Amino acid sequence: MWSRACLCRASAYVFLQRAEEFDVEYRFLIVEDSLLVAMDIEDAVHRSGHDVVGIAPDMTVALNYTRETDIAFVDVRLADGETGPEIAKTLAEFGIIVIMITGNPGLVASGVSGVVGVMAKPLTDQASMDLIQFAVDRKNGRQGTPPARLRLFH
Repeated sequence: MWSRACLCRASAYVFLQRAEEFDVEYRFLIVEDSLLVAMDIEDAVHRSGHDVVGIAPDMTVALNYTRETDIAFVDVRLADGETGPEIAKTLAEFGIIVIMITGNPGLVASGVSGVVGVMAKPLTDQASMDLIQFAVDRKNGRQGTPPARLRLFH
C-alpha cells in the first residue's frame, strides 16, 4: 500500500522529469561590436522566448556577464581586437554553451577549446532561430540538429 507521502513524492518526481522535456528560458550573452548585428540576434533570442543578459563589444564587458549567462554567441573580431576566441574559451570554462558567429570563420578553423562551433555571418532570420534552438538543445543535454552552416568543433 502506498502512503500519501510516497505518492506525493512520486508525483513530484514525474512532474520534474516531464518539465525537463520542455525548454526553459535561458539567458544569452551576445558578444558583438556591431550594434546592428547584435540587435538582430537579440531580437531573434527574444522571439524564441529567451532573455538577453547583455551585449558586449569587448572582453572586459563580456567577462562581467559570466555568472548570469547560460548561452553565448561570440564574434571573433571585437572592439578590442581579435579577442573573441579567448573570450569564448573563458566563457566555456564557466559551463556556458558558446557558439562563435563571425564573418571570418577561417580565423577559428582549428577550433576553440570548449566551444561548440562556428557559424558564418551574415545570418538570415531563419538561421538565427535555428542556431538559438540548437544552442538550447545543447544546454538541455540534447544533441539537436545543427544549422546547415554551423561547423561543429566537437
